[in-house]
Amino acid sequence: MYGPMGIGKTSILETVRRAVENKNRPCGYSAQTRSLSDLTAALLRVYPNINGEGCTPRQLRNALRFAVERNPGALLLDHLHSAGTQFKKYLGSLRRSGLGVLFAADAEDPRDHMRFRSMHLAWREMEVAPLPARTLRRILAESLADKSLPHPLSEANLSALLKAAHGRPGWILMMADLLQNPCYWSGGSVHVESLRASVMIMMKKKYLVCPKGAQEEEWQGFQT
Repeated sequence: MYGPMGIGKTSILETVRRAVENKNRPCGYSAQTRSLSDLTAALLRVYPNINGEGCTPRQLRNALRFAVERNPGALLLDHLHSAGTQFKKYLGSLRRSGLGVLFAADAEDPRDHMRFRSMHLAWREMEVAPLPARTLRRILAESLADKSLPHPLSEANLSALLKAAHGRPGWILMMADLLQNPCYWSGGSVHVESLRASVMIMMKKKYLVCPKGAQEEEWQGFQT
């Protein structure tokens, strides 16, 4: 599953996670997928009976694979960055165990898409399409309902914000938060370009930087 940052991929993963857990099946999640250790950590959180103390990494992964075979579920790997040979090999063994795997990759342009396709990880792929303006308008209205803005939002500014979001609900939600700050306003109008630049920076910090061990906290904080 691929698309630009803020398009809603993480929200889809969250929906899948709830659906799997509602069926009482294990569901692992990794907020950032850069290496085999991220995949292993995601499985350890949903198969806590596996004790890796005194095990080599290979022994631990084998124990996890056996646990998956006994009780297969789903593995959700968000913000895929890279996949080495060992990553692919282990992933292949997990797929044979009956585990369902769903990746989400940030592809800002066709070149990014081709890079992920060249990893040869996916059996099927899906592009997350931009939302129509009317849907973004509703999301923005709902998000602003409990917020206090320095000035009323004019129709011209609203249209400019929707255009700047390019169909990305994550951008709209971040814009709604930033609109409370007077520094993005002047003479009753919104500095749309400044707002857009701030959202781009926030997106990169949020999605591309994830401290080690912060996966669960990051998952709980995702609203896009």
